Amino acid sequence: MSNRARWVMKYEKGLVDILHENNNSHYRTPHGWKTEGWRKIVRDFNHRHPDAGFTKVQIQEHETQLKKDYKLIKSILQRDGVSWDQSASMIRTTDEIWDEIIDVSPKARKYQSKSFPLLQTLEILLERDIPEGVGNIDEEGNDITPLLSMSRRPSGTVPGSTDEDENNISTLQRTLELGSQGLDDLDLLQNQTEEVLERPQPGADPKQQRAEEPAQSSSCIEPQKDKRRKRKAADIQQTMEAYLDFRMKQARTKEQTKKDGEQFSISRCIKALHAMTELSDQIRVLAADVFKDAVNREIFLSYEPRLRALWLKREVNRLLC
Repeated sequence: MSNRARWVMKYEKGLVDILHENNNSHYRTPHGWKTEGWRKIVRDFNHRHPDAGFTKVQIQEHETQLKKDYKLIKSILQRDGVSWDQSASMIRTTDEIWDEIIDVSPKARKYQSKSFPLLQTLEILLERDIPEGVGNIDEEGNDITPLLSMSRRPSGTVPGSTDEDENNISTLQRTLELGSQGLDDLDLLQNQTEEVLERPQPGADPKQQRAEEPAQSSSCIEPQKDKRRKRKAADIQQTMEAYLDFRMKQARTKEQTKKDGEQFSISRCIKALHAMTELSDQIRVLAADVFKDAVNREIFLSYEPRLRALWLKREVNRLLC
């Protein structure tokens, strides 16, 4: 059964997407997926791709193979004179260096002319820490669990923190959960910070504080106040910076997704199809159905021109089966 599993790019991308969705400490440990995690992965995959009909063993074996392919490509990219073509999702280097690579790792031969569009998504999955819990997903499908954990501190964890400080942290939490609509709350948090730091600590007896303090000149008291303010401001500022960094990364991801959509558009595929005179009219017409899938468009345009016809004929034949 394992040998007969046909893992086309649609299935591979679908599997990686599901791995990302379940990538948290509830389903995965640093040493691998838990039994409960695999049950959910297999259930989710077969629900979304019922035509694949893969067993649990087949899915587990291919997840292992994807990790091997990822590590192989990463090791190749560490060599001098080797680069990664982002637009084509392929390794670029000279024929001489390829000969050296293949001598050391014969399995690398297939990636001399084959793309690997899953490199970045697998890097995020395999190289980053496993989020805690089942995850907190915002309105745009992003896991914001690490950021929310920073904003959910219990009162008193920061020396000299007040209820007003905690209200400001709650404002940041709402900002994270609301996404782009929460940017106004972020401005409000920044404007309130200085006002909160100027207020005296609640519950403290001013007379007792004065009795415990040694006689000091005003020039000595001012630096102490500045230190307390800096401690509180640094803590709130750290949380604000974490959110801003999160939003910047999110914006860059959206921009890259938009560029990828334009780069692998249907119109570009049709334009490339017009230059392929060796194809019959039937294949040209049916190719439109193949190009409805975004993954298929990316694969088609990533191939060098001489291989596009072979790949397209194979995909059309699958439609006719």
